[in-house]
Amino acid sequence: MRSAAPPTPASRDIESWTSAGLAGPEALREWREWAASTIAPIEVEVFDPHAFAARWISHGIGQLRLLHLYAPAQRVTHTGMEGSAGRAAPSIQLVYSRHGAVKTLMGGKSFTIEPGQFVLLDNTRFYQMEMQTEHECIDLMMPQGWLEKHLPDPGALLAKPINTREGWGKPLGALLETMLDRLADAPLPRPLIAEQVGTLLALATGVQEPPHATRHRGQLARRILRRIESDYADPALSPERVARDCGISKRYLQTLLAGSGTSFVQELNVMRLDRASDMLADPRAAGLAVADIAFRNGFLDPGYFTRLFRKRFGVTPSAWRAGHAPQS
Repeated sequence: MRSAAPPTPASRDIESWTSAGLAGPEALREWREWAASTIAPIEVEVFDPHAFAARWISHGIGQLRLLHLYAPAQRVTHTGMEGSAGRAAPSIQLVYSRHGAVKTLMGGKSFTIEPGQFVLLDNTRFYQMEMQTEHECIDLMMPQGWLEKHLPDPGALLAKPINTREGWGKPLGALLETMLDRLADAPLPRPLIAEQVGTLLALATGVQEPPHATRHRGQLARRILRRIESDYADPALSPERVARDCGISKRYLQTLLAGSGTSFVQELNVMRLDRASDMLADPRAAGLAVADIAFRNGFLDPGYFTRLFRKRFGVTPSAWRAGHAPQS
């Protein structure tokens, strides 16, 4: 797949692709391959295959991934098994239309996302989207465990179009639009921008305080996630140990996280890999071997670390470091 040149510090976490210069079948194949590994396994029916023209730009925002998509008239159908995201990580998608209506079918509901509206979709569930004209969308990929910190029950908010041109949807719409153009000179670190997205999303969707029992489960789940965030570098950190410290069973810990669409191992690996990627891109850590960085982030086996890193980021740790090296 064609992508941007290895990123410099100024372009970190930005990737892009265009069908320009590719033959129609090749462009369509690359489009499908990218979607399968990033969003969800899909079938794409382009209404005029001979005129296929598309491009995407991808930005990393903390744990989130913002995709800016331009595509022709097409029908997109999630083809993965129900409950599976295929090669992509399980996530909730915020699909925001900038140009062109998006007719959508999900969970037995049929609705249209008009320009200026967004909807939440689950990339582990069936959905179909049909666009009769060229269209431009934002697709914000949010890990389910991360989103649960802001929306206690994301599943209850799926397939409900929300207008960003009125009420509490307006601040979120303004932030989405601003992120497209101003991420490079953002005044705050990107993880903090991601937190603003979560807060504004809660406002836009009108999340209410959950009942006591649900709130207690959410508090426990957040306590577990905070423990992972604080102690991820400890190679001995385990679900058994955290469950014992929280006064619950390992099975209940797993149930709590499963309710948020994640697992202990998944959250721990994501945290370790993200921190390792930061160190690999940090010039101050240039003297550390990859194995040392793996160890400092909780991985005892450098080979296992490399395999997980490549699966998450698409390149080896060494290639990631080379791509982020300061340019002379």
